[in-house]
Amino acid sequence: MLSEENIAEWRLCAPSLREAELSDGETLYRQGEEPGFLYCLMRGVVRLSHVAESGAQITLAIAGAGDLFGRVSPGRASAHAASALGDARVLMIAPSDVERLVAKSPSFSSFLSAGLEASRERAERRLIDRQTKTVAVRLIETLGELAQAFGAPCPHGYSLEIRLTQQDIADLVHASRPVVTRIMNGLRRRGALDYRRDLICVNHLALQSLAKEKGGDL
Repeated sequence: MLSEENIAEWRLCAPSLREAELSDGETLYRQGEEPGFLYCLMRGVVRLSHVAESGAQITLAIAGAGDLFGRVSPGRASAHAASALGDARVLMIAPSDVERLVAKSPSFSSFLSAGLEASRERAERRLIDRQTKTVAVRLIETLGELAQAFGAPCPHGYSLEIRLTQQDIADLVHASRPVVTRIMNGLRRRGALDYRRDLICVNHLALQSLAKEKGGDL
């Protein structure tokens, strides 16, 4: 995670650098617009989504603390929108200052390189998983990752402290909502998840066991 020392150092040669608080549902940039900044999520959760020609909103990714999104260089419109899920805090740097920081700050260059590489690896892994794993395995692994990243302890294991619909989860695992609903019902029968109010509770130990079975008979 970024330190106050890093931010103070970068601010010396990046006048656009600032931090901003976001409220639930607040949009950072819209699909078709050119993002005005490179964003680093300091706290909270941001949804990256795309609206298809049919009008359906597709959840592409759920960004957590430390993730980068937006634009490193200017000149292109975004194919997705970015909006906060709950309260969040972001670090914002204009593309012109990103270029200046890369040239002048080794710590920023390392930070940017690591962040972009992590994003590339996540995208690559999702593509490989889509081609090589069943929907059940992808769903089990995704729920486990969400629990690790955004979960809080609860009697069942971890409660996902972000409000995701089954359609959001289906989008993340590249599957249809009816298929995901059927598998999630199976996971609930197996004791791997439950629901508390409108939150999903995940039994990570049961999920790990099912992952070893490659989804079992789900």
